[in-house]
Amino acid sequence: MAAVSGTARRVWKAVAWYVNGVTGQSRYVAYVAHERERHPDRAPLTEREFWRAHYAQQDADPGARCC
Repeated sequence: MAAVSGTARRVWKAVAWYVNGVTGQSRYVAYVAHERERHPDRAPLTEREFWRAHYAQQDADPGARCC
């Protein structure tokens, strides 16, 4: 029974990791980790501020997006 529970837990973690990567949620986590490591004197943006800046940058420089 414990083996099944452990397998289910690993599968759930893998699915959650994949979904976070596809939806971009891992970007904010990576940003906060970067800010804390490289710029400990600065307070990182809130998640809302981060996404506003991210989308503003995408709108300013669309790059290879189709639309």
